[in-house]
Amino acid sequence: MSRVYSFSAYDKYMSLKLDSSMWLVIAYFLHPYILKISTFQMGHGPKSDSVSGLKNLIYPDDFGFFLAFIASVPVLALMLAYARRKPDAAQWLRTIWRNGRNLLATAAVLSIIVVFLTFLTALSHTIPVSGWGQLGVAAGILYYLYSSKRVADTFADFPAGSETESGKL
Repeated sequence: MSRVYSFSAYDKYMSLKLDSSMWLVIAYFLHPYILKISTFQMGHGPKSDSVSGLKNLIYPDDFGFFLAFIASVPVLALMLAYARRKPDAAQWLRTIWRNGRNLLATAAVLSIIVVFLTFLTALSHTIPVSGWGQLGVAAGILYYLYSSKRVADTFADFPAGSETESGKL
């Protein structure tokens, strides 16, 4: 990958790091996990009611919350590939990383489906305002993923291993 970005945009293997916008996208998709961890962290008592109220604001029913966990699985796979992104990484990790933009787009489409699925299955009679907000955010993320050159360059860049340099891979 040519060095068209600032030096701080590269990691120790001279591969592009995820920028702050990408970290925000990932945090958005992992928000069901963040909500669940906060309920464990807060424990029981008066503080836990505020966290469960926040969960109920975003996901009015538990089925939608469960589906949001499933919709975030592609992002978890991407985070695994990011954590193990080094020159001697396995080929399957390289494949996950190169398909990172598509995995994030899949998570965006699945999160849109989650918003409408509870409405279509008659678990909810209306789509809450937060559901429309999630729809707008997911649409904005899809636009960002496919219009940003930095996103395309980041997922095309993986640390070169000794096998790829010698042409064995």
